[in-house]
Amino acid sequence: MTLPVLHKAIFGAGANDFYYIKTSDAYEGIKAQTGLEKVADPKGTEEIIPVKELLRTGIVWRIGIRYKDSSGKRKSSHLLIVKGKLAGLFGDNAADQLEDKDYKLAGTVKGKIEAISGRRKATFF
Repeated sequence: MTLPVLHKAIFGAGANDFYYIKTSDAYEGIKAQTGLEKVADPKGTEEIIPVKELLRTGIVWRIGIRYKDSSGKRKSSHLLIVKGKLAGLFGDNAADQLEDKDYKLAGTVKGKIEAISGRRKATFF
């Protein structure tokens, strides 16, 4: 069973950072594109907000990705992304895009990201 890991949503200089707990470490190596990173050394003073609340308020969005694993099989997954980084993902600047980046879980490379399959807005009833 995977242990929960504290993550931080980064909004830039002078903005509030939000902390949440997630059981995977999928944002290793792509924090510049997603605006999310694992907190290496939590201090214990961070106010932790549930991911559901971050999605509900629109601070964080969920996107679908498609990637190829090491055997060449196409797979899909979901990533969280800070709202301010959405325009960069779908824009023309190659540095802001996720394509051809490694998709990692728990430090092991699962495959190369081929495409973003679109934004997914959370629905709560």
